[in-house]
Amino acid sequence: MRRTGARSTNRSTRRPLILLRPVPRETPVHRLWAGTKLLAASALAVTVALVPSWTSLLVLAVVLATAIVVARIPRGAVPTVPWWVFASLGFFAVLSSVGGGLDPYVRSVLVGLALLVCASLVGWTTRLGDIVDTLPVLFAPLRLLRCPVDEWVTTCTLALRVLPSIREELRMVFAARALRGRPGVPTPRGLWHQVVDAVGAVVSVSLRQVRDLGDALAVRGQRTVVRTRPHWGIGDLVTVVMVAAACTVMAVWG
Repeated sequence: MRRTGARSTNRSTRRPLILLRPVPRETPVHRLWAGTKLLAASALAVTVALVPSWTSLLVLAVVLATAIVVARIPRGAVPTVPWWVFASLGFFAVLSSVGGGLDPYVRSVLVGLALLVCASLVGWTTRLGDIVDTLPVLFAPLRLLRCPVDEWVTTCTLALRVLPSIREELRMVFAARALRGRPGVPTPRGLWHQVVDAVGAVVSVSLRQVRDLGDALAVRGQRTVVRTRPHWGIGDLVTVVMVAAACTVMAVWG
């Protein structure tokens, strides 16, 4: 009984994965324009992907750590990483060391982790509505190439609006499985059933949302894209300067 209770306590303390849900704070990072954060994250991601050196990783780590501290992101926002993730990384690390490619493998893992943290930082500090309002501004230069910007923005907006429903559906599926699940180490078969349930929930919610949105658009007619103007401030200027300097250091000394 004690072992079962300890296992249940460990499982209940696991922090779930939360996507596109901002952390309620009032910090300089939260007050930045959403377009500034998206462009900064894209610039850092492209630079470190093109120059994945140890210098670039160090610079990117300093930038991300500074942003996390300024944004006051709590430890609880980071999900609990399953044991099999570390086991897989260790297994492939052993294979890479046998083949003499341990250094590139470690750098590639760190690059992927840095990109994940960068994307998560944007999600922790940006409301979904702000991202939706930013899309027409970011896609505006493509109008010069006669691209269907309004159609692209509408598609992205509808997709982003559906994400909260999919997130809640996944949370309910995993919560239901946790209530009727078995204690102990999950088996590969159990993990596969979780993946199947998650995919089924996503497909079911997506089809239902698409049907409802299609009916609504058919009644209301074509949706006009609202073009907003960017809200720049001192914080945005400081962020642009810092990101430009970090990208320059990674590109030149990386």
